[in-house]
Amino acid sequence: MQVRSQPAEASPPHQQKYERWLPSARAQEEQTPLARRQSQRQPQPQSGPLPPKRGQQHQPQQHQNQQPSVQRQLQGPRSPPRRNAEFQQPQQPHPQQQQPQPRHRSHRRTNHGNRRSYASTTSASASPPVASPPPLPVPVPNMPGYESPPRRMKPVELCKQLERSLKEVQELLRTREKEVEVLKQQRDRILVEREREKDKRLDSERAESERVREVDMVRRELESVKRERDRLVLERERDKQLERERERERERERQRERERQTRERTGSIRRSRSQAPSSIYSSMTTETETIAHARSLDVFLTKTDSWSGAQVIQAVEDLNAEITHFAASATESCVFLPRNASVRRRGRGQPPPGSQATMGLDEALDIVPWLSPSLAKVLTTHEHSTDPLLVQLALQASVATCCARSLSLFCVGFPAKLDGLLGRVYAQLAVTEPQPTSSRWRALTHRSIRTLYPGLEEYAITELVATMLKWAAAVFDASGCSPKDKSDSSTSILRSQLRRIAEAVYKLSLVTREDILSTNFEVVLAETGAVFEGANMSNAFSDGHAPGASREGEKVLCTTELGLKCVTRRGKNYGSAEKDDGESFERRLLLQPKVVLEEAVDAIVG
Repeated sequence: MQVRSQPAEASPPHQQKYERWLPSARAQEEQTPLARRQSQRQPQPQSGPLPPKRGQQHQPQQHQNQQPSVQRQLQGPRSPPRRNAEFQQPQQPHPQQQQPQPRHRSHRRTNHGNRRSYASTTSASASPPVASPPPLPVPVPNMPGYESPPRRMKPVELCKQLERSLKEVQELLRTREKEVEVLKQQRDRILVEREREKDKRLDSERAESERVREVDMVRRELESVKRERDRLVLERERDKQLERERERERERERQRERERQTRERTGSIRRSRSQAPSSIYSSMTTETETIAHARSLDVFLTKTDSWSGAQVIQAVEDLNAEITHFAASATESCVFLPRNASVRRRGRGQPPPGSQATMGLDEALDIVPWLSPSLAKVLTTHEHSTDPLLVQLALQASVATCCARSLSLFCVGFPAKLDGLLGRVYAQLAVTEPQPTSSRWRALTHRSIRTLYPGLEEYAITELVATMLKWAAAVFDASGCSPKDKSDSSTSILRSQLRRIAEAVYKLSLVTREDILSTNFEVVLAETGAVFEGANMSNAFSDGHAPGASREGEKVLCTTELGLKCVTRRGKNYGSAEKDDGESFERRLLLQPKVVLEEAVDAIVG
């Protein structure tokens, strides 16, 4: 009984393409072992691709329209093939198009004769069908993980793709450049902010240091004021103690006087009993007169001062500073014409025609008689358009001389004849009376004059301003200058500066006349043409050297800053009318006046 082999199950449609290269392999599996050996001996026509060798996976050949194998899919997309023809693999023809190779004749005859018997033998003795191996999965386009094979790109497309890549790279570079610019701007802004913060920190530190310096200065000033106040308090306590001692001494003197009078009355009563007894009112009257006399002396013997010597020195230094400032401002406000073009004024009238030449020495002395002849000559002959330093020195000397003359009066602003009379009376009292007595008389008289003449202060200041302005105009006239601004504003500025100077002079006169009784302060002005003395004056152009060094014997040209000295009566022979021989008064120079020597002017002119 022949066993018919059951037909193999039909493969699904998606595996039919995969089974094209397997017909020979299935046929070999269905044959008997004898037929398989015979078929191995005979060459078979190549109707398709050869089966894979043992241990080697079969890779089916793909056409252009076929899908990639599983192994290629697992390996990933491959690079496109080279375009050179020498590197391209020759394409194999389709299995259906391959021609079968001619077999050997012996094999053909053997197979042809035994075809039917071989088939019957095979069908009769065939064993049960062997199960075929499971089909390999074939990738499908809709299958997940499927990747289409790379398509060969044309040169135009490749160029376009390269251009797009180039544009993307350029865009990326531009983006990076923009980011770099932004970072640079941020860096610059941060640096500017750091510099600004550093400047602010430095400004704050500088302001803090200035504040600390100002605080230290104020503290030092307060300490100096406190020391001065303590000194004044000690002096007042000392004066009070002396006054108490004097009061006790006067009380003892009065007690001794009363005892003496009592003894005299008792003795007279014993000598004459017939004489009527003296009245009790006589002793009371004598005691009252003694007390009144002591009280009147207390007014004149007190030495309490409202101002100290340091304060008076500071007031004189402030006055010198105001004078220097006025001279500098007035010199800067004028224009000095050349000597051949300067026109001289004569008094208040207009200059006569042809008066272009330099004025003579006599005319200069008539205009500025308070200056020395040497300085007047230099003012009229020297060219001041390049350096007006001599004009400034002449202005300082003129204003300082005017202030010194005002401070030497008994009462500033009082009529000259009456002031001279009061001055002579005070000089006599200073020689014959104690220092407190003469100082108290001067203070009371000065205060009484101001009380009787309420407008004396304003009159004195106005007259002093007018005098200083007149002297300054005379100096400008002698030096040949004209004001830059002829308006009233410049004149008002100069007048305001001169008024401050006049007010300082009047205040200093009040202090030295009424508020200081223990001594007498006098303003010092060096005489013009006197010999320079380093102990009593200082050179204005010493250039930091020791005052008076190698300047002894030179002549003084003018005084630019005032000095100060105090004179105190120390003699015991009160009431004598003899003249002062220099031993009864103590003179101390507190502030040296500054002078200009004739050699310095020669150096400036030459």
